[in-house]
Amino acid sequence: MACFRGNREEFYCEVLLLDETKICLTNEQGIKKSTKVAAILALVFSRLNLQEVEFFGLRFCDGQQRTHWLDPCRSLSQHRPLTGPPYTLYFGVKFYAADPCRLQDETTRYQFFLQCRQDIRRGRLPSPAPLRARLAALLLQGEPRKACWENSTSHPCSNIN
Repeated sequence: MACFRGNREEFYCEVLLLDETKICLTNEQGIKKSTKVAAILALVFSRLNLQEVEFFGLRFCDGQQRTHWLDPCRSLSQHRPLTGPPYTLYFGVKFYAADPCRLQDETTRYQFFLQCRQDIRRGRLPSPAPLRARLAALLLQGEPRKACWENSTSHPCSNIN
């Protein structure tokens, strides 16, 4: 009867990055349910060219929409609330540096910026009203100049309340 169960090691996972792009991971890259999270993190770090990796991690949402950080020492199958396939993991800053000015790697600083921008836009980083305008100005300075905002329907700061 094992032939009717399918391949229990089938694997498909999307890792959503802070710049809103994603990395798709499958069996073809050697990733399975039994793969340690540290191996998946290594692939993500390599893809992003991150040097200071100790600040970052992967998280997922369970069935009740609660967020859990993945333990790099455990395999995906050992994280019980993780449902799938397909699996959806979120890359993010797990630990903030006490002094961001001491970060050596520009890519690390940029990932910190992306995390702060996302947290501000989604309201997870509350701020007093007078500080919001200053934060919006700093966000605009950090935004790449992709298109003219006058011709766009969504301004980069439109979600900052």
